[in-house]
Amino acid sequence: MSLKETKPNQRKRKKDYQTKKEEIEELNNKEQKQNKKENDKENENKKEKEKENKKEKEKEKENKKEKEKENKKEKENKKEKEKTNEKQENKTTKQKKKRKRKNQKQQKKQKQFNWNLYNRRRIVLQVTYDGEGYSGFASQTYPHSETIQEHVFNALKTTKLIKDEESANLQCSGRTDKGVSALGQIISLTVRTNLAEGVGVIQSDCDKKLLRTKDREIDYTYILNQLLPNNVILVAWAPVPVEFNARIDCISRTYKYFFEPDLFNLDKMKMAASKLAGEHDFRNFCKISPEKTSLVRRILSASIDKIYSLNSNDEPLIRSKEVWAFTVKGKGFLWHQVRAMMAILFLIGEGKEEPELIDTLLDTKKVPSRPCYMIAPEWPLLFYFCEYEQKINWQYSLKNQMNIYDVFQNRIQNSTWKSILGMTACAAIKEQSFPSKEVQKFCLNTLDGREKYKFGESNHFLVRGNINKKKLGYTPVLKLTKCKPFEEVRERWLKKNQQNNSKQTNK
Repeated sequence: MSLKETKPNQRKRKKDYQTKKEEIEELNNKEQKQNKKENDKENENKKEKEKENKKEKEKEKENKKEKEKENKKEKENKKEKEKTNEKQENKTTKQKKKRKRKNQKQQKKQKQFNWNLYNRRRIVLQVTYDGEGYSGFASQTYPHSETIQEHVFNALKTTKLIKDEESANLQCSGRTDKGVSALGQIISLTVRTNLAEGVGVIQSDCDKKLLRTKDREIDYTYILNQLLPNNVILVAWAPVPVEFNARIDCISRTYKYFFEPDLFNLDKMKMAASKLAGEHDFRNFCKISPEKTSLVRRILSASIDKIYSLNSNDEPLIRSKEVWAFTVKGKGFLWHQVRAMMAILFLIGEGKEEPELIDTLLDTKKVPSRPCYMIAPEWPLLFYFCEYEQKINWQYSLKNQMNIYDVFQNRIQNSTWKSILGMTACAAIKEQSFPSKEVQKFCLNTLDGREKYKFGESNHFLVRGNINKKKLGYTPVLKLTKCKPFEEVRERWLKKNQQNNSKQTNK
């Protein structure tokens, strides 16, 4: 029995052993596979890391190359900058040397030019200029502000007609604002003269034997016009007494404001303009300047008239356009007074306001401070004429007149506004007494040729009526916000001046 029992046990044991073997082998295989996978992953990771390292190395190399290139460029740029700086320094040194030489030459010339050897003379100049591009007539302290007075002074200095601005003692009949043109601007000043005696001649302290004199006077207008720009012209000059002052001795000043009558009610504008004549407080028709003690001014006449041709009173000045002008004459004017009056007249002409608005604005009890309305633009305004009690004997030269008419003819060809300025100037010059009939003939011939030129319809220089007849969005003048009263502005200004004076005294 024992032998029979052992055999099956042996078989079982064998089977168990084999199964265990197989299981062990399977486990080993699995472990091997897992190890292989892990090894493969590790190898892949290593390869990826190697690739990344290679890429990083390549990037580093590229960056190094780029840095080297940048350094090279910087070095090249530095060299170029150094070269340019050297060139600029050389240029500046050369320019400085040239300037020094010029200054030395000028100083030598100034030393050579003895002002004591010449008499001086008080004269007046009639100036016509196109205000476009200029910051007014009078010289200003602001930088980059080009003025008419600066050009006149520079021309006077270069021609040795004046020694300096103080000795010239220049006064003007009216100070025009930025962009405003002038036809009859009068300047009084003291200049060098060739004559030994005459009206306005100031005798030099030099011995008469050493004094340099001639029989003919200097042709002031012709000489100065050679140096002045084309839009600044000296029309004539005249001798005046030594005490003559163009600003103080002026009796009246006349302004003209040109406009096209499209969609304007001219009858209402005429009615309103007539109300401006007389002595009034014009605080509601100006921009307040605190240094003024009074805002009362006397308007001698104010009218709105059609501008006709020079040949007849029926022909318009320009055939393609009808031009009107607001002409105002007074002893003196406030800052922006004419433009403010014109703005109110435009509103009345457009039907937005009634002519009675002039009466209410002139009544300072009803309206003590100016409503903040927009004033009219500056470019159609022309400082037209100045009047003096003393008769001024204007002196013209044939050479100068020829050049003047050439310039005005160019203006007539340019645009409507400049043609008006040019033809108005020609008309004013035509009315003066010329030294010869040849100049009068030349004047008429040049003016007759103006009809050949056609003016474009797209012109923004002249003010036109508002095309929109509806009053949508319009606020009446009396309902607008008010500016600060004149008394308040003046008080603040006086306080500031007192504070500044006290600070200066403390220093």
